[in-house]
Amino acid sequence: MIAAREPVLTKAGPLPTPAKVLGKHQRGMRWGLHSLLWILGILEFYPMVLAVFMSLKTNTQYYLHPFSLTFPLDFANYSQAFAVIWHFILNSVAVVSISLAGTLLVSTMAGFAIGRYRFPGRDVVYYMLIGLMMVPGVLTMVPLFVLISHFHMVDSWWGLVFPYIAGGEIFSIFLLRQFMMGIPQELFDAAQVDGATIWQEFWHIALPSVMPILGVIAVNHVVGWWNDLIWPSIVLTNQKWMTLMPGLYSFTGQNQTNVGPLMAGYVIGSIPLVILFMFTSRLFIEGMNSGAFKL
Repeated sequence: MIAAREPVLTKAGPLPTPAKVLGKHQRGMRWGLHSLLWILGILEFYPMVLAVFMSLKTNTQYYLHPFSLTFPLDFANYSQAFAVIWHFILNSVAVVSISLAGTLLVSTMAGFAIGRYRFPGRDVVYYMLIGLMMVPGVLTMVPLFVLISHFHMVDSWWGLVFPYIAGGEIFSIFLLRQFMMGIPQELFDAAQVDGATIWQEFWHIALPSVMPILGVIAVNHVVGWWNDLIWPSIVLTNQKWMTLMPGLYSFTGQNQTNVGPLMAGYVIGSIPLVILFMFTSRLFIEGMNSGAFKL
C-alpha cells in the first residue's frame, strides 16, 4: 500500500493542500460570478423602477430630481393616463389578437405541409421564404406602404394586421418546419392505417406536438407588435384606430411633455404583457427547452 503524503511542514505551519487551494479558488469565482449577476440584474431592472418613480412625479419634481423618488406622490398621473389611453389599449389588443391568430394559423399549416410532405417546388418555396429573413424590414416599408395605400387600408386595422401576419409567419414557418420534421413518421403511418385524413393528422398529431413552440412564437410576436411604434405611426393618423405606442404621443406637446402621465401610460401599457407572460411562462420555457434539443 502507498502511504498517504504528509503535509510539508514549515516554520509557519503546514502548507495548504491543493484541494484547499482549489476550494478557495472556486469560492472566489462563485462570489465573483454572483456579484456580476447582481450588478447585471440591477442594471436590467433599474430602468423599470425609474419608470415607476417618474410616473409618480409632477413636471417640477421631474426636472429637479429626475432619478429619485420624490414626495408627495402624484397618483393622479395614472388616472389621467388611463383616461387617455384605454381605447388605444383596446385597439392594440384587437390588432395583436387578430394578427396572432392569422400568423399561427398560416404558419402551422405551412410548416406542416413543408415539413411532412413532398411536392414539386417544396424546397424552392422554403428557401425563398428563408431568404426573406435576410431582408431588413426598413427596405420594405415604402413598397409595403404603397401596397397598403393601393388596397385602401390606410387608417384601418387591416393596414397593420396583414403586414404583421405576412412578416411574422416567415420565422414561424422556419421554426415549425423543424419541429414538424422531428415528429416520428410512425405516428402518421398509424393514423393513415386507421383511415385518418390529412386534416385529422394535422389536428390530432402535428398540432399537439408543436404547442410548446407555438407558445414561444406567440409571446415573441405579441411583445414585438404591442411595442411597435414605427409602422402604426406611418399607417394610422386617426386616433380612432390608433394603437398604444403612437397613442402615448398624446402626452407630448410641441413645447412641453407631461412626463408623469406619459410614464404612467407606459407602466399601464406594460401590464398586459406582464399578465400574458405570467400565464404563458410555463409554455414559453417548455418551448425554449425543446428548441434547445431540436434546432
